[in-house]
Amino acid sequence: MNNEQKAADTLKWFAWAATLIGVLLFAINLNDFRAENFGLMASIGFLIAGMNIFLLSTVFRLLHIKKQEA
Repeated sequence: MNNEQKAADTLKWFAWAATLIGVLLFAINLNDFRAENFGLMASIGFLIAGMNIFLLSTVFRLLHIKKQEA
């Protein structure tokens, strides 16, 4: 496994971790649904960050595949 593949896999694991943290925080803080609830806002941020990291991992992997073909 080369460094680019390891980096893409590491990003994928970070994405899973951020998403799971977001889901746990969301489940804990859902009962007080308002804008001043920091835990709820942080959970939404973690969920969005997790999805963005997944996207970056996929783009990184696809760019590496294209680089190998060239």
